[in-house]
Amino acid sequence: MIAHILIKAFAKINLWLGLLFRSDKPRYSFSDIRSVMVKRTDRIGDAVITLPLLLELKKHFQVTVLTSSYNDYFLKEFIKTRVFTDRPLDFLGCIKLMFSNLFLMFKRQKKGIPQYDLCLDLNGIRELNVLAKIKEENLCKYYASFNMGIWNSLLQYSYPRYPVLFSDKHILNTYRILVKEATGVEVKPPDYIDFSEKMAKPFDFNITESFILINISGIEKFRGPSPKMYAELINSLDVKGKILIMDELNRPHLQEFKEHNKRSDVLYLDKDLSIWELLYIAAKSLLYVGSDSGISHLLQMPTNAVLFFASPIPCVWKPYSQKPYNKSKIGNLLVEETVTSRGLRKKVIYRPIWCRPCFDIGCLAKSCIYDMDIKVLASEINSTIKNIAYVNHSV
Repeated sequence: MIAHILIKAFAKINLWLGLLFRSDKPRYSFSDIRSVMVKRTDRIGDAVITLPLLLELKKHFQVTVLTSSYNDYFLKEFIKTRVFTDRPLDFLGCIKLMFSNLFLMFKRQKKGIPQYDLCLDLNGIRELNVLAKIKEENLCKYYASFNMGIWNSLLQYSYPRYPVLFSDKHILNTYRILVKEATGVEVKPPDYIDFSEKMAKPFDFNITESFILINISGIEKFRGPSPKMYAELINSLDVKGKILIMDELNRPHLQEFKEHNKRSDVLYLDKDLSIWELLYIAAKSLLYVGSDSGISHLLQMPTNAVLFFASPIPCVWKPYSQKPYNKSKIGNLLVEETVTSRGLRKKVIYRPIWCRPCFDIGCLAKSCIYDMDIKVLASEINSTIKNIAYVNHSV
C-alpha cells in the first residue's frame, strides 16, 4: 500500500514538472510529415489494442512500427515493422531507468539525415531507454509523445497527460488525440478487425456443436480469478454445448482446475497452438471468457466476450467499442457492457477498489481478485449466453 502511494505521488510530481517543459503546440509544420515511425516496443496486448489505429494511420502516412521481439511476429503481418529491442522493461525497471537517464537531453546524436520525419511515441516515459536509443541514432527529425516530465525537452510536441495513468479514456481515444495534435490528422479506429485471412484451423480441431472458450490463466499477473475460482464459476454455468478450457503455455493451472471441476462437458486444449490457430477457435466459439491479458485482447476480437479485470484500469483497456458501455453495480462488482458495430457483445467485470492500478507489482491481499462474487460472475455469464443465443436464434 505504501509503495503504491509513493509511486502515484512520484508520477504526479513528474506530470506537473512536465507541464513546465512541454511544447503545447508542435514545433514543426504538419506538411513536413510524410513518414511516421510509431514506437510500439512492448507486449503483444499493446500491439493488439493499437492495431486498429495503426491501420488507419497507414492510410495517411508511410508508417513503420518499431517493435520488440515480443510483438513483432504479430504486427509484421499487418504493417511494416522494424525490430528495435529484445524485451520491454517491467515497471520497477522503468523507475530505475528514469534515475539513470536524468541527463539524457544532453547526450549527443549521430550526424546524418534522419530516416523518418516524425517519431510517434505511444509509450512515453515507460520506455525511456528506447527513446534514448532512437535519439542517439538520429532516426527521426521530430518527436511527439505523452507527458514525460523533465524529458519533455526531448520532444517537439507532448500531450499534457499520460496515456494510461490517471486517464479516464480508452487508450485508443487517447492515442487519437495524440495523433491529431501531432499530425493534424483525425483517425477513427474500427472496433473490429477481420482476422479470417490469418486464421489457421488446427488439424485435429473437430468440435461441431456450440461451445464457449474459457482461458483460466491470469492470476499470477494480478489479472483474474484463480483456477479454483474458475472451476467454481464453470460449475455454475448454464451451457448447452461444450466448454473448452485453455491455459498458458505449459498449462500450469490445469491440474488445480481439474481438481475442482465437476462437469463432464469440459474439453481441454492440451497442446501448444499458434495465435492464428487460437483465433480460429475463438472465432468459432459462442463466447470467450478470460481475464485482462494480451491474449484475451486478441481472442475477444472475433467473438462475444466477458473479461475480468483485477489490477489494471478497465476504462483504459476494456474492448474498444464505437458505442458506449452501460455500467451497473451488481453485488460487490461493477459490470460494463456494450454491443459493437458488428453486433458482438462485450462485457467487463471488476471490483470497485481504491488502489487500482498495481503497476504489475501486486499486493498481499489481492482483494480485487479473491473477493469477486462467484454467484454474480456466473449470473452475468449466463445472461450473456442467453442474450447471444437469443440473437442467433432471431437471425
